[in-house]
Amino acid sequence: MNRVSKVIFIILLLTCCFTISSAQIEGLIIDKTKTKIGRDFYELFYIALEPIMTTDITFDLTVEEFVDPQFGSRIFVSINENLIYQNFVSSRLDDIEEKVKEASEVVKYFIFNWKEYEKYLEEEGKIR
Repeated sequence: MNRVSKVIFIILLLTCCFTISSAQIEGLIIDKTKTKIGRDFYELFYIALEPIMTTDITFDLTVEEFVDPQFGSRIFVSINENLIYQNFVSSRLDDIEEKVKEASEVVKYFIFNWKEYEKYLEEEGKIR
């Protein structure tokens, strides 16, 4: 089984597990990191987002990394293909933890304010 098939299988398996354990989760958290810096960021970021994983909002969250040998890695966090956070992350653990805290706060703010914005759009008749 090639690498892509394994990744797809794992994603499908994790999606099924999350759907069974919590019926409210309807989105994915996609890992597109390439290095240890990105993997550490993703793992800590995932742990930081666990408290809001039970929201009733459907979203796909993507963590993407572009490697820059001079500065470390550039991390991008997107929700439904909308870029909401980007920053350079060095290999130091305290820097990774600081950037995870920043990114998780931005994501939480976006998600909780999206509910209010969605209510506003519904009241105005813009969406159903």
